[in-house]
Amino acid sequence: TLHSSQSSLSPIIPIMTSTPENPGAGMAKMVEEEMAKFRGIQADVAKLNGDLQTVTAQLNENEMVKQELDLVGVEDGTVYKLVGPILMKNDLDDAKQTVEKRLEFIVGEKKRVENSLKEKEKLGNETARRVQELQAAMQQATVEAVKAIQAEQTSVEAKG
Repeated sequence: TLHSSQSSLSPIIPIMTSTPENPGAGMAKMVEEEMAKFRGIQADVAKLNGDLQTVTAQLNENEMVKQELDLVGVEDGTVYKLVGPILMKNDLDDAKQTVEKRLEFIVGEKKRVENSLKEKEKLGNETARRVQELQAAMQQATVEAVKAIQAEQTSVEAKG
């Protein structure tokens, strides 16, 4: 990485960054911008993972409710619905329809979150690859700049 080679070149780096023809300064800015993008994408991925966990928990809960409702017979079971602090009788068919619609919605939401997560992860991988390429190019430019400075110093010393 740049940090490992920077310690041996520390006297040269300030000189390089202050020159207007230094391509490394522009490259460093590009790396910073890509890293900021990457951190933002990572935050989005973490949020989407949390959303996916929430939706999955809701899906599991509603599937359990559906299974319980399927066990209830029309003649032997009464279904109650919690409305605020009050339990109200609810028609079994209405309860089943409500749960079915809720399951359809949750499944759709889960697919949406999974697709968003997949896209963000893909974007994150592409951004990480770009950061690595920029860092490698910046390292190569640093090596070439050091060689050029050493060659210039050698030619100045030879003339003097």
